[in-house]
Amino acid sequence: MTNKPATIKDIAKALNISVSTVSKALHDHPNIGAITKERVRAVAEKLNYSPNITAIQLKQQKTFTLGIIMPTLLDHFYTIAVNGFENVATAAKYNLLIGQNQESLQREKELVNVMQGNRIDGLLIAISKETNNMEHLRRLEMAGIPVVFFARKPINETFSCVSSDVYHAATKAVDLFVSRGHKKIAFINGPSHWVTSRDRFLGYRDGLLKNNIALDKQLIEESDLSTSNNYQVVRRLMHLSPSPTAMLLFKDYLMLDVMSCLRKEFPAEYPTVELIGYGALPLFSHFERPPLASLKEQPYEIGAQAGTLLLNMIHHPEKDHRPQLISLPCALHYF
Repeated sequence: MTNKPATIKDIAKALNISVSTVSKALHDHPNIGAITKERVRAVAEKLNYSPNITAIQLKQQKTFTLGIIMPTLLDHFYTIAVNGFENVATAAKYNLLIGQNQESLQREKELVNVMQGNRIDGLLIAISKETNNMEHLRRLEMAGIPVVFFARKPINETFSCVSSDVYHAATKAVDLFVSRGHKKIAFINGPSHWVTSRDRFLGYRDGLLKNNIALDKQLIEESDLSTSNNYQVVRRLMHLSPSPTAMLLFKDYLMLDVMSCLRKEFPAEYPTVELIGYGALPLFSHFERPPLASLKEQPYEIGAQAGTLLLNMIHHPEKDHRPQLISLPCALHYF
């Protein structure tokens, strides 16, 4: 004989009360007395009752599952951001589906389809470097699944996003370079279709103008952030005459490639070229010759605030949720 799981009806029958009363007691309804609640809970425990999560989800038209897609968990920024997001989600009784797009638009689309198939209630995403078309994300919104960007956001798209204030961070970096006597300050940016790349560039440009240094387009490079492309742009910069004496870099993982290329291919200049990136990777503190500095972001807070924004959209679908762009400050970090 198969043992069937206990139901609310079984509890009601055992206590000779209505199913409605049992349901309200299990949900701590204020109209149910303390004694009745205690009797219901005691019988529920005796019968090893467990609520039917699927039935609850169908009734509420929710799965209490959120999705998050990012380039890679190998990047400590995204690992920490996921931690912030997960803590906010867990506190609200939501579970997470986590995916890595591996900087591939095709992989990102596949993940979005999988998550939609699993009926997520909302999505947090840091788009891939190949993502310059948002149709797959617009389809989610059309299906009633809100989307919030974090860290990376495409230009001119009507999605909310939580990211770093990279503009003012870039001006701080330029100020520091100038204070150390640098005038040939190069800039290696990320993909130009991201807002964060545009804002880094504007901060770099305005930092130069603030310090009465003319913008030299030869000192500006864009990388797809692959190691091979990173090496190529460093070679182009270092073959200029005169070559730059300082470089502002899109992120610290890019800085690792820049340092490697300088050390291997430009050993004479390597000791004198000063570098600042974004991310404040802890491993730099163990280097014999660390970079000058890095701009420390707030990935945990970015993940947490993006999660709070997403949950607000889910819990209040009747509201007109206008796109919000939230930028958290960066601080210069010395190794």
